[in-house]
Amino acid sequence: MRSVTTTACNISDLIYRRGSFKEGFTMMKKILVPFDGSETALRALEFAAGIGKPFGSEIMVVNVIVPYDYTKVPPRKPKNAIEEAEMAAKEPDPTPLDIAKGILDKLGCTTASYRLIVDIDPAERILEYAKTAEADMIVLGNRGMGMLAELLMGSVSMKISQYAECPVVIVK
Repeated sequence: MRSVTTTACNISDLIYRRGSFKEGFTMMKKILVPFDGSETALRALEFAAGIGKPFGSEIMVVNVIVPYDYTKVPPRKPKNAIEEAEMAAKEPDPTPLDIAKGILDKLGCTTASYRLIVDIDPAERILEYAKTAEADMIVLGNRGMGMLAELLMGSVSMKISQYAECPVVIVK
């Protein structure tokens, strides 16, 4: 019986140490990252940037929102004119795409694109977008923010890992 020794390392270190892997990964020009602003999506975005940056890969960030997601609390209506003025003057919360842009800018990723999609089936739209955009890899978190959608339709990450036509990395 043969024993195998493994060590934890950064994936880009592994790519550089093994020349045959580096040649394979240079073909990874487009990395798709479905991003909803959750903790696992943040880790997936950082992971994708770590893989793509050494090779100048384009990081394609997509945010799919469900039009009738009842798990999200609607904004409260103002009670009077003073409250209305205060709410109008308040800065709106950043969108998931704004957050992703800020993270990628801090990480020094210069080739990134951002897309917002509204649909009732996030997994289907992500798979469709990966195919039309010719993504070489999909990197996503294992659990997002849409609990109701997950209960009704199943895990988005599970569907993507089963039906994607390119490699899929699921980040915990």
